[in-house]
Amino acid sequence: MDTRLTSKTSRADQTQDVMAEGGVHGGEPINARERQLAGMVSVAPDAIIAIGDDATIRVFNPGAEKLFGYQAKDILGQPLDELIPARFRKAHAGYVERFRAAPEQSRLMTERSEIIGLRADGSEFPAEASVSKLEMDGETFLTVMLHDVTARKQAEAELIAAKEKAEQALIQAEKMSALGTLASGIGHEINNPLYAILGAAEAIRDGSELSRCQEHARDIVDYCKHIAGIIKNLSGYSQPAERHGLETVDVNALVGEAVSMVQLSLLTDRIEISQELHPVPAISAKTEDIQQAFFNVIRNAVQAMGDEGGKLEIETTSDGVQVSVRISDNGTGIAPEDLTRIYDPFFTTKGPDEGEGIGLFVVQQIVKKYQGTIDFKSSVGEGTTCTMVFPVQELNKEAV
Repeated sequence: MDTRLTSKTSRADQTQDVMAEGGVHGGEPINARERQLAGMVSVAPDAIIAIGDDATIRVFNPGAEKLFGYQAKDILGQPLDELIPARFRKAHAGYVERFRAAPEQSRLMTERSEIIGLRADGSEFPAEASVSKLEMDGETFLTVMLHDVTARKQAEAELIAAKEKAEQALIQAEKMSALGTLASGIGHEINNPLYAILGAAEAIRDGSELSRCQEHARDIVDYCKHIAGIIKNLSGYSQPAERHGLETVDVNALVGEAVSMVQLSLLTDRIEISQELHPVPAISAKTEDIQQAFFNVIRNAVQAMGDEGGKLEIETTSDGVQVSVRISDNGTGIAPEDLTRIYDPFFTTKGPDEGEGIGLFVVQQIVKKYQGTIDFKSSVGEGTTCTMVFPVQELNKEAV
């Protein structure tokens, strides 16, 4: 049998015809091995496509028909570009030529960027592919096997979305837990100015001297602003983060707000709070996220010092590229065996009424979300230092 290939007739053509017709091509017999190969190609579930030196399609099995939506008889002899989105054709042509010249005989195409196929109806799909080459009578045939990974990628996307949703649920749960702690101090903080407002209003009602009434009115305005500030901090803290886009965040201002919230909710009379807030650039983030991270760490530090009190030091610095927030306490410290677990969800060494063990997990997720880093250093009986570092980035108004 003449095994030479011509420009119009090749063993790849013969194999394709055997698959389609179960017979011979051009009257030339096909041997048993080739017939067996043709049968294997025809029943393979994945798409199998072969091209010759001219980059036209020579083999197009039923798996390829199903995946691409073409009949073999309509696509055979057509350029391979018919199966590739236009924006990828130039790069793909270069890849094919480099592989033809390479010494290797096979390659996983997933080693480069994602493979995208183009169906007959114009839709695109992601695929994993492997390619092999065969030299036959002076012509190089490339055979590609493709597997549609649309379902897998959709499942991966759903898994990522579910993970993000679960993390957001934990973040919100931690906020609600913290708000429960805040509630005990809020009543006292709001009641005091409310009683003062009531007294000033009664003085205005009963008074006749205009200057005194104006003085009482100014007091009422100041007290109302104080209450409004408390409510603003709490309402901003309790909002689900996904409802807001990124903002230009003033780190020093949020540190101050977090300290105020802790002072509302915890017994800090015996704790000396020192704040060295140096001028730092703004960062791009969600305000309520950063406020929650600062509040959680400061609250932990205050709780670690307990009823005996202590000193809490907060410092902000920047090198122009990053903003660092250092929060230190001289409390009980963290045991070395516990320090490796502080970010584990639901791990806690506190009492049942002091937390659920998700505070630092939430802080870590928030810091990582903005490409930052967090580090804890602690010695038992001496205290703990937490350092959070955030990159200075240009504002991206799209929500993350």
